[in-house]
Amino acid sequence: MLQRAIIMLMLSMIAHHGISQRVALVLSGGGSKGLVHVGVLQALEEYDIPIDYIVGSSMGAIVGGLYASGYSPDSIASMLTSDKFTRWASGVMEDRYTYYFKQKDPDASWVSIKFNYDDVTKKLSGRLPTNLVIPPYEMDFNLLELFAGASAAAGYNFNDLFIPFRCVASDIDFNRSVVLSEGQLGSAIRASMTFPFYYLPIELDGKLLFDGGMYNNFPSDVAMADFYPDVIIGSKAAGNYDSPGEDDLLSQLQNMLMTQTDYSLDSATGILLEHEMGSRAIFDFSHLDDVIDAGYQKTIDNITGIYDLIGRRVPSESLQLKRSSFRAKIPPLLIDSIHIEGLTRNQSGYVRKLFKHKEKQVGIETVKMQYFKLIADDMISSIFPELKYNTYTGYYDLHLKVKKSENFVGALGGNISSSTSNGAYVGLAYRYLGHQAMSLRTNLYLGRFYSSYLLSGRIDFPSRTPFFMELAYVFNSKNYFRNTTYFFDDKTPSFLISKESYGSFSAGVPATYRGKFVFGVNFGEKRDDYYQDNVFSREDTADITRFEMITPKLLFELNSLNRKQYASAGVRFLTELQYVYGKETHTPGSTSLQGNEIEKYHSWFRLKILYDNYFNSIGPVTLGFYGELMLSNQAFFSNYTSSILASPAFEPILESKTLFLPKYRAYNYGAVGIKFVIEVYRKIDLRVEGYLFQPYQEILSDENMQPVYGEEFSYRSAIASSSVVWRSPLGPLSVSLNYYDRSNDNLSLFFNFGYIIFNKSISD
Repeated sequence: MLQRAIIMLMLSMIAHHGISQRVALVLSGGGSKGLVHVGVLQALEEYDIPIDYIVGSSMGAIVGGLYASGYSPDSIASMLTSDKFTRWASGVMEDRYTYYFKQKDPDASWVSIKFNYDDVTKKLSGRLPTNLVIPPYEMDFNLLELFAGASAAAGYNFNDLFIPFRCVASDIDFNRSVVLSEGQLGSAIRASMTFPFYYLPIELDGKLLFDGGMYNNFPSDVAMADFYPDVIIGSKAAGNYDSPGEDDLLSQLQNMLMTQTDYSLDSATGILLEHEMGSRAIFDFSHLDDVIDAGYQKTIDNITGIYDLIGRRVPSESLQLKRSSFRAKIPPLLIDSIHIEGLTRNQSGYVRKLFKHKEKQVGIETVKMQYFKLIADDMISSIFPELKYNTYTGYYDLHLKVKKSENFVGALGGNISSSTSNGAYVGLAYRYLGHQAMSLRTNLYLGRFYSSYLLSGRIDFPSRTPFFMELAYVFNSKNYFRNTTYFFDDKTPSFLISKESYGSFSAGVPATYRGKFVFGVNFGEKRDDYYQDNVFSREDTADITRFEMITPKLLFELNSLNRKQYASAGVRFLTELQYVYGKETHTPGSTSLQGNEIEKYHSWFRLKILYDNYFNSIGPVTLGFYGELMLSNQAFFSNYTSSILASPAFEPILESKTLFLPKYRAYNYGAVGIKFVIEVYRKIDLRVEGYLFQPYQEILSDENMQPVYGEEFSYRSAIASSSVVWRSPLGPLSVSLNYYDRSNDNLSLFFNFGYIIFNKSISD
């Protein structure tokens, strides 16, 4: 009888230890190092170790939340090692979501400051420049896609997920950790991973929340308080920071933001997997397969200790059945209605029109495309999306928390160069959002070589096929006489001042996400002052050629280039058909061979086709191809110089945009180029470019300074450039060695910091 009692007691103890045993997995934060947790999950499933609860912080919240939503460890590994994850973690938006139609013409700005009128009266309240924060928009929508269905299937209670789950975030108002156990799973995880100064914080239940690792990077206490597990398996991807150095500002900031965390576990009821990840930066998302493998191997190395602590096993077949059963409860992501928070009624109407659709319900991909259209709109400062399942309709409601952008945007920039093309740039824009989006924009360029003024107004209409209308006035002046260079002497001609003053009207519609169709008309005057003879004195007067013109045009453009100057990825394709009609008035100067004023009417068609493509990189090397074709039936003006000045220019490299180069101008020409971009070190590139310019007929001068054509295809010119470019936070800094086919010195050394980007010309 006693023997039977002892046996029953032993069986009871085994049952309590092996059958009723409940296991919690606690995953620390650690940025990119936190992907070791994926390897831990792979190993635990492979060895049938049960996971009854999951608690995570920061990256541990992402990995744990995915597993709690019913994703397998292998599918989680595929997601988090993909280019898609790397892109949204670093804030780089996928090309197909770049909405080119809403982008404004590039300018020479280095920095921009957004503000409202109230900010001016308050002397501009302190704010961080936006370039210090990673754009979270693709990440936010991907989190919505990944977790909205699981949230709905669990009834927005984290206890009812595939695995009961908790994550922690930080409430900096009250200096405390916040445990998230219900609501939108994607939003909770987004809050838990919001590293300060890296991602924009989000608001949940009226609280502005940040990274959970700030106050609790290893929430084993949350696991005990919420789930009462018998055993805790802890995965530690990062530890406490070292004491701050006296001169190390970064270490001081890290220690101020992150409190010390206790990573210890009671060895009787817990086992801690400590992963040694070396000096890997927390935002280094390269070679993630190695990180996952390290987590897997660490778990295998400790599997005996885990077996000793946990007697219960969960066969893979039953686990897969449970996972499939939970995933089957997820309603398909079909959206029935849209709710907008944070805007006025008229502003909400503008946003709603962008999402307007004929179908009663739409899929997530359709909504996603409209979402990125809204992000591209400079009237919008930020958006946070959530999907809430409506049990009454059986579909999801899309909730958009939208923040309108500030009304004013100021910009500063310019160019610092080894030539005299130095200049300053100042810009100011006012934006108003109502039923339509309206903007007023002005800018000013000031420099010895180039000066310009622009004033424009644009209205965007958010119809199913959105369109815009724009009116602008532009004044441009280029003084080639002042733009001499110390490295070579180009004396043909030595005095040229070109000015233009014109108004324009344009209207456009999008053509796919990357393109647009534009109809426009420019009307105004171009004036050129020049000497036809390079021997002149102060008493001499220059020739003056005025051309009053009107130029209707049709333009189709696709553009996905990744930078406004020194691009290294993407494609640009442009086709522009232009008709020019106008009157030329030539007033001869004291050195002219023509004695009387001449008036002539001109009209011509011009077709321009441009193709600029950077192919996929092979390691650090990117190959680019450039092609340009210009076709026209344009006739000569009254003399050689005015004819050359009225002809299109081929200007493929930076320095060439600041020089008057007659050998690279023609009415009809073709040009091709090859570019190699080599990433030497992070933001430092080596660029090698070569171009061939082939005019149909070169424009030459006879002995009377009258224009004549050369033989067909009898002459061609080359341009080559080798540059080292550092993409600084303000703008590119470059040193270039350039080659031109010239009668004098062929080589020039060109230093430049900033952007050589001009307002559009009347002939553009």
